[in-house]
Amino acid sequence: MKHVMALCVVGLISSTGAALAAESALVQTAQADTGRFTVLFPFDQATLDTEARAVISAAAQEYQRSGSARISVRGHTDTSGNAAYNQELSERREQAVVDELVRQGVPADAVMSAALGETDLAVPTGDGVPEAANRRVEIMFEQPPAPVAEMAPAPTPQPAPPPAPAAAPPPPMKHDRIFSLGAFYGFNLEDQAGNTSHLGGLNLAADVPVLPWLSLGVEQAGFYHFDTSNDGFGGRSVASLDFPFGDDENFRPHIGGNIGYLYGSGIDDDFVAGPELGLAAGPFLAKLAYDIPFNQDLDEGIINTTIGIRF
Repeated sequence: MKHVMALCVVGLISSTGAALAAESALVQTAQADTGRFTVLFPFDQATLDTEARAVISAAAQEYQRSGSARISVRGHTDTSGNAAYNQELSERREQAVVDELVRQGVPADAVMSAALGETDLAVPTGDGVPEAANRRVEIMFEQPPAPVAEMAPAPTPQPAPPPAPAAAPPPPMKHDRIFSLGAFYGFNLEDQAGNTSHLGGLNLAADVPVLPWLSLGVEQAGFYHFDTSNDGFGGRSVASLDFPFGDDENFRPHIGGNIGYLYGSGIDDDFVAGPELGLAAGPFLAKLAYDIPFNQDLDEGIINTTIGIRF
């Protein structure tokens, strides 16, 4: 009985693999018929997997079969990350495909290549949206001219109608800077008198994405220090280094750290530094930080919270 089950499993795996191979062959044949091949890449990658190499191999064979004069190679990305990083990523994808075409026998001087970054999307999306169909390199062929029949008179060319003026597409919206404004609360574990106290006010922040996994920011909080022997106003000015993770722009947590200066009534003015946790959910933003003044011990810091809105 065990032998029969094992044979069934092997047969199922073999049939599945054959079906996948047949499907891949059909896709490559359809691409060859249109003179266009599409090589897809994983998120934030420029390396060729087995499927990508198979598509490039089919393109190289089509070049040899069709007698095309040139091959056009164009690299693309989706809109994740900023435009400068995506331009560099599309260049690496383009070069990987060109190198593989040359390795498979296509002359280097027959290949024209360009990297377009996120400017020519196969699937239109907003900024910061991961889309697999946009992470691609397109291989296109210049078809050879059709043979002219002997003794056939050349047709009289007709004047082409003037092209209608096309409206320029609007530039894509970018969100290179994210501002937020929220309520600020701090619990001071030890004030000037050695007691606990409270801080309440507003916090304004600005964050600039540098890479899909890294952003820089600055924060300015204004608060009133109360329940202390010297109530009064104060401020918190810090710079932040954050590491967001996840591909969903509408729900994205981050970890990071702050360094800056804390000042005001009832506070020993000094530099502070400490860790931070945060979560962006749609238009809302929440942060939890622990500021450690340089002139106090680790357990004498301030627990800060901010809940606000991004815009």
